[in-house]
Order: sequence, then structure tokens, then C-alpha cells
Amino acid sequence: MDWATRAYIGITKQLSLRFRFPSIDEQKRIVEKLDVLDPETQRLESLYQKKLTALDDLKKSLLHKAFTGAL
Repeated sequence: MDWATRAYIGITKQLSLRFRFPSIDEQKRIVEKLDVLDPETQRLESLYQKKLTALDDLKKSLLHKAFTGAL
């Protein structure tokens, strides 16, 4: 899909657009599910950030050893 081009909708046409939203009860259920997932998402983000930092440190260490002849 090409996101660079989109159909033009004039401002007067935009005023008549109608949007459908879930009921308040359904929105609350969605929020509850997302609230349950949020701590796990934060935990995984932290874990992966630590792993990325460890990989970066390993790369720097290996490069240092390679350029100093320690490998």
C-alpha cells in the first residue's frame, strides 16, 4: 500500500463524516485488557533494553580486543 498518496476529502465533506465507536462498556473492557497487558509490556521492554545494552557492550569489547591483538 502506498501511504504517500491518499484520496482528498474536502473540509465540507469531512464535516458530514460519521464514525462508529464501540459502546462505553466495550471500551471499558478493552481498557481493562490493555491495563492487564501493560505491566508485562513494560517488563519485556526493560528486559530487551538490557539485552541490547549487553550486546552493545559485547560488541565494543570484541572490537577493542580485535584492534589490540587480544583475539
